[in-house]
Amino acid sequence: MSIYATLWEIKVPKSHVFDDEWICVYAQAVPAHIGHPSIYTEGDIYKDFLPPVVEYDPDNCEGDFVERAVVILAEGRDKKVGQQYVDPLLVLTGAEYRAMHFRELMDLITYTLPWDQAAFGMSTGKGGETKMTRLENCPEILQREKLLAEKLARLSCYAAKVKGNP
Repeated sequence: MSIYATLWEIKVPKSHVFDDEWICVYAQAVPAHIGHPSIYTEGDIYKDFLPPVVEYDPDNCEGDFVERAVVILAEGRDKKVGQQYVDPLLVLTGAEYRAMHFRELMDLITYTLPWDQAAFGMSTGKGGETKMTRLENCPEILQREKLLAEKLARLSCYAAKVKGNP
């Protein structure tokens, strides 16, 4: 039995914003009761790879429900060992996920995907050959990557370790 429940799934361009190949990205939620001491009396067996247990009253299901974690995955990067995803894009606390705007989340997803951030355009010649136009060392791209790296650093220590994020 899985500890995860699928929240949503979307398709995003595979390598570039303008790509015509798509990859599935999806979110898996971990409910608040997973690892909670009221159910797991022997201790939290998921503490090594999930954010800390969230407080909730198992006898009263009223009020706001906050997931323990939300794991963002990409097709091809969704292998599990036991209940742990080996290579997630992001692992957020439920509170971080709930507080994030969609645009912010999409920026972080695209930042963690292996996209060529400097790719600006692509053209196809008469013979079918493609030519990539790139913006090397573009200040706007470098600034955007810096801001996204800072955002990842401000998230919990459970955010996926990508692009040097400790």
